[in-house]
Amino acid sequence: MNLLIFQSATADKSLKFSNTKAMWKNYLIVSFRNLKKRKLYTGINLLGLTIALVSFFVISLYIYHEWSYDRIYTGADRIYKFNQEFISGGEKQLVGTTPSSLVPTLIEEFPEVETGTLVFDLSIFSSVMVDAGEGNQEESRFAFVDDNFYQVFDFEILAGQKGKLLNEPNQLVLTESTAKRYFGSAQNAEGKSLKIDGQEYFITGVMEDFPSNSHLDFDFLASFKTHRHGRNPEWSPSNYYSYAKLRPESNPKEFEAKLPMMVEKYLGEAQKEYGFQTSFFPQVVTSIHLGDQTIRTVKPGTDIKYLYIFGLVAILLIAIGIINYVNLATAEATERNKEVGLRKVMGADRVQLFGQFVSESMILSFGAAALSLFVIYLVSPQFAKLSGAPLDLNLLFSIPGMLLLAGLVLIIGLLSGMYPSVILSGLEPIKALGNKVKIGGGAWVRKSLVVFQFFVSMGLLISTFVVKSQLDYMREVNLGYQREQVIALPYHYNMRKSIDAVKQEMLRTGAAESISLASDMPIYIKAGYSIFRGGDNQNEFMITGYSVDKDLVKTIGLEILEGENFLDTDLSRTMAYDSSMEYPVILNESALQQLGWNAGEAIGRKVNFGGGMAHVKGVVKNFYFNSLHHGVGPLAIFIDPEQANVLLLRLPAGNPAVHLARLEQTWKEMAPDRPFNYKFVDQEYAQLYRSEERVGAVFGLFSGIAIFIACMGLFGLVSYVALRRTREISIRKVLGATQHDVLSVLSADFFRLLGLAAGLAIGFGLWFTDAWLAAFANKASIGIWPYLYAVLIVLLLALITIGYRSWKVYTMNPSKTLKSE
Repeated sequence: MNLLIFQSATADKSLKFSNTKAMWKNYLIVSFRNLKKRKLYTGINLLGLTIALVSFFVISLYIYHEWSYDRIYTGADRIYKFNQEFISGGEKQLVGTTPSSLVPTLIEEFPEVETGTLVFDLSIFSSVMVDAGEGNQEESRFAFVDDNFYQVFDFEILAGQKGKLLNEPNQLVLTESTAKRYFGSAQNAEGKSLKIDGQEYFITGVMEDFPSNSHLDFDFLASFKTHRHGRNPEWSPSNYYSYAKLRPESNPKEFEAKLPMMVEKYLGEAQKEYGFQTSFFPQVVTSIHLGDQTIRTVKPGTDIKYLYIFGLVAILLIAIGIINYVNLATAEATERNKEVGLRKVMGADRVQLFGQFVSESMILSFGAAALSLFVIYLVSPQFAKLSGAPLDLNLLFSIPGMLLLAGLVLIIGLLSGMYPSVILSGLEPIKALGNKVKIGGGAWVRKSLVVFQFFVSMGLLISTFVVKSQLDYMREVNLGYQREQVIALPYHYNMRKSIDAVKQEMLRTGAAESISLASDMPIYIKAGYSIFRGGDNQNEFMITGYSVDKDLVKTIGLEILEGENFLDTDLSRTMAYDSSMEYPVILNESALQQLGWNAGEAIGRKVNFGGGMAHVKGVVKNFYFNSLHHGVGPLAIFIDPEQANVLLLRLPAGNPAVHLARLEQTWKEMAPDRPFNYKFVDQEYAQLYRSEERVGAVFGLFSGIAIFIACMGLFGLVSYVALRRTREISIRKVLGATQHDVLSVLSADFFRLLGLAAGLAIGFGLWFTDAWLAAFANKASIGIWPYLYAVLIVLLLALITIGYRSWKVYTMNPSKTLKSE
C-alpha cells in the first residue's frame, strides 16, 4: 500500500514537472510568435531597452573607473599623501607639495610609519631633453623618486631587480611604452643609458606603464639621490610630493595628532621669525582623485559631484526605458484583448496569463542585454575619448559583472511586464471576446509615466544648456590680458644666459611684436609668497608672485592704473637680495585691497615681500591668473629673469603660420639642441576647463538619448489613445474633420502632460543652475533662454511624434474602421 502511494506521488511530481516544462516551452513559443507578429512594437521596445542598458553600463563603467583610482596598490588604505597648509595674516593656503625633509623625518621618528617615499615632478618647472644617441627629444613626464618608491607603490617590474632600481645617483627606470619608443623593448632597455639634459643616466629597470586609474603618471623615474635635496634634505622649499605607508596596526588619527609636535620641533623658530604658521595633513591616496580639486596633483582629478550626477542619470535612463516598454505594452493591450479572452475560455488562469506576458518582457530584456554588450564594445572607444576615461570591458564579463547583468535582465523583465500583465490577465472573457473592454483603470499611471519621462528629458537638456552657457562665458570673458595671438615657448634653465639673445633675434626678424620672459603662462601662475609687516603695510597675507622681465605688461597687454611699467634700469629681485637693496614690484587691485591702500597712494610705498624689501612702482588692473573657479587674488609682479622658464611671444596680426615658421627658424639656429615646442595661450586656457567640457558633452549625449526614448514612449501612448478613439476619429473624418482637427483631438491631453513636465523640469533646472554655478567664483548670467530652448525642443519633437501618429490614423479608411466596429 505504501509503495503504491509512493509510486503515485512520484508519478504526480513527474507529471507536474512535465506539465510545467511544457507550459514554459509553450510560453516561449507563443512569446516569440507574438514578438515576431508585432515587429514595430518589438523593434521599438528592443531599441529603447538596449539604449537604456548601454547608457547604464557605460556610465557605470566610467564611475567605477573614477572610483577605482589608487585602489590598485597593496595596502592602499594605509598609504597617505601629505598636503601642507600655510597661514599668514589670517589667510590660508593649502598646497599638495611639502619639503624634502618630511618623509625622512617621518620614517625616522614615527613608529607608525612603515616606509615612505618622495616624488619630485620636474614638469612643474620644466621639461627635459632626452638623447638616446639620435638627437634630443623633449619629454615632460619626468620625475625624481627615492629608492623606497616601489615599496610604497607596488607596480610590476618588467626588467631589473626591484630592490636595486634607484639606489644610486644617475639611475633611471623607464615605463614599458617609453622603453619601446627608445629601445624597442623592455629587455633591450635594461643596462643602456640615456642623456638627460646632457647628463648620463643608467637604466636599471623597466616598469609597467602607470595604469589609467593611478594619480601618478610618468614616463621616466630618476633616482632622487641625483637631486641635491635627495642628498641633503631640507625643510624648504615645499616642492615635493610626500607619501607614507603606515603599519597595519597603527592608528591614523593618533599619528596625525603627533604631526604638530614635529612642526614645532623643526619649523617653530622659522614660524616665529617670519610670522607664519604651517601644518601637514595626511590624505589617504584613494581619496586624491575625487578629493579637493584646488590641491595640485600629478594628474587632474574629478569632482565627485559629477559621479553622483552621472549615477543618477544612469538610473533615470533605465527607468525611462522601462516606462517606454510599459506604455507600448499598454497600447498593445487593445489589440490583444481577444487573445486574452480566448485563452481564458480555454481554461487559462490569471497566473498563466501573467506568466505568458512576463515571459515576453523577459525575452525582450534578455535580447536587449545581449545586444547592449555588442553595442558597448563598439561605442566604448568613442566614449573614452569623450569622457577621458578608458572603460574596462572585462568587468562586464567578470562574475560580478555577469551577476549584475543577469539581475538587471530579471528586474527589467519583471518591472517592464508586470503592469501590462496584471491589466491584460485581469480582463473578463466575454467582454474581451466581444471587443467591448476598456483598459482605462490605470490611465493616471500611464500619464504619470509620460510626465516623468519628459521631466527627465527636459531636465537633462536644461542642464546641458546651463553647462554650455558657463563654458561659453569662460571662453569669452575678458581675462584682463591679451591671450589671442600669444604663444608660450618653454626653455630649459641652462638656456638662461643665452635666452636674452634669442629674444632679441626673434624681435629683429619681425616675427613677434613683443616678447617677455616669465615663470608661467598668465593663465595659471603658481608661485606663492607672503607679504609681512616691516614696510609701510600693517597687514600680512599670502600673495601670488609672478617673476618676469620688463616687457610682460606690453606683451600680454596689462592695463596700468597708476605708476609706470618696469624700465631697463630697474633692479631684479635676485640682484636686490644679493645687495640688500629695494626692488620694484607692480601690484594688482586685489593686493591693494588687502593692504588697505588705493591706487594713487600705493605708488612708492614699501612692502616686505617674500622676506625682502620692495617698493610699489605700479598698479595694474585685476586680471585672471587662475581658473574662474576662483576669484582674482592678490598678485605681485617683479623682475627676476633667473626664475623664468617660458617665453611669451605676441605675434603680429594675420596668419600665425608665417610668423611661427620664422620663429622656428631663428630658434633652430640659436638653440639647435632643443625642439621648437610652442603652445597657444588661448588653447591652454581652454584646457583648464576640460573637465567641465566633458561633463557638458556627456550631459548632451544622454539628454539626447533620454529625449529619444521618451518620444518612443509618447508614440506608444498616442498609439494607445488613437486605437481607442479610432471609431470616434473615423466618424469625425466622415463629418468633414481635417487632419489638423484630428491632431488637436489626439494632442490636447498630451500637451497638458508635457506642460506639467516642463514646469517640473524648470524647477529642477533652477536648482541645478545654482548647484552647478556654486563651484565658480565667476559665473555666467543664466537667463530664461536655456530653459526656453530645452522646453521648446522637447515640445517640438513631441509634436512631430504625435503628428506622425495622427497622420497614420487620419489616412485609415473610415469605412473599414466603422465596419470592424
